[in-house]
Amino acid sequence: MQCTGGNPCEACATRRSLCVYDATSDQRRKIANQRNVQELADKQLDLEKHQQLLGGIIATIRAGGFSATEDLIRVIRSSVDLSQLAAHVRNECRANMAIQQAFEKIDFVIDGGPELPSPSQLQVMPGDLGPKENSFGSEVDSDTSSANIHSGSSTKPSLDRQMS
Repeated sequence: MQCTGGNPCEACATRRSLCVYDATSDQRRKIANQRNVQELADKQLDLEKHQQLLGGIIATIRAGGFSATEDLIRVIRSSVDLSQLAAHVRNECRANMAIQQAFEKIDFVIDGGPELPSPSQLQVMPGDLGPKENSFGSEVDSDTSSANIHSGSSTKPSLDRQMS
């Protein structure tokens, strides 16, 4: 007789034995499937939060100006946890319309296989031709300083949704 999942189950009740049922380790039951669905939903939410954080960082660098970019670098280098970094980025994006617009223009799709492109494979954005000066006052080759990189999901995240 098989375990029916109750406590005690019918088989253990018939044998008058101790009934030990661990639903978390049972991969055959509906409970295990529900747990797997919940784990996938949690992971998807985490990925969306990370995508929003990455998008906010990219938008801040692209459109935030010197002060916003330097402030972002300072916060990152201060070793804050990702929740604090996400709060900083979210607040910066909400306060700056140019950053919000830059965020909305990001295409979060990575073309190709699982390997990231090498620097020589990166596409230069139009208008990013010629040498630039980085935040430390030195000239940077635009072929490596600006790239059209797409990432993971085909949906557009919202800055205000779930980035915490």
